Amino acid sequence: MSIKIKRLSYSPNNINVLDSISLDINGGINTFLGQNGSGKTTLMKLISNLIEPTIGEVLINGINVKDLKKYDLSKLITYISQDRENIQGFTVFEYVEMGRFPYQNFYGKYDNNSQKFINESLKLVNLFKRKNDFVDNLSGGEMQILRISRALVQDTNIILFDEPTSNLDLKNTRRIKDLLFKLKDMNKRIIVSTHDINFANSISDIIFMIKNGKVIYSGDKEEILNKNNIIDCYDLNDYDSEDIRLF
Repeated sequence: MSIKIKRLSYSPNNINVLDSISLDINGGINTFLGQNGSGKTTLMKLISNLIEPTIGEVLINGINVKDLKKYDLSKLITYISQDRENIQGFTVFEYVEMGRFPYQNFYGKYDNNSQKFINESLKLVNLFKRKNDFVDNLSGGEMQILRISRALVQDTNIILFDEPTSNLDLKNTRRIKDLLFKLKDMNKRIIVSTHDINFANSISDIIFMIKNGKVIYSGDKEEILNKNNIIDCYDLNDYDSEDIRLF
């Protein structure tokens, strides 16, 4: 499944947030890396067609995402935002079941595969034994993991993770990493946005460094994650380079 971004710009109210980005998203784990406010989340939302570009287009298998119906796009792309919902009163199973919305029939009933997908997804994130618990009783880290489980039951080949480890402790960050590697082994097309250099180094195959709405460096992780590029991307020129420790 090919993902191509062509001359993508986003300038709401004449404020230039993204500036003529063109890139191809290939297999493995692709990471948008940069400072907070660099445009990473905006780029993720444009790929998911949650907002429309000022100029340019996002193509999936040659089709502009703007030309796809919402339910058809929902069967191709899953977007896991960094926003936290205030959800209460649902069991773990019911919460994950919401991710099957593209597969509802006219009467709001889910297809025959839904229960299978939900159970397998909960097993993948090690929350199957808690499927009858209420989400109110989950920790913040467990809730983040559960949000990923809900996204997985959409059964899409493209999954976008926006700052997936923000505010997580080391244990849950490790769980996120393990999930990303499992999804990679399942041949999912994965896009991650993060400002965390160490996290990017631990998961990425391809890195796109974004600064001020532009991709300034891109390529294999081993080529891109070096001290000079990081100093440039994060505006660290005023720091002594010997004080910058990588990984």
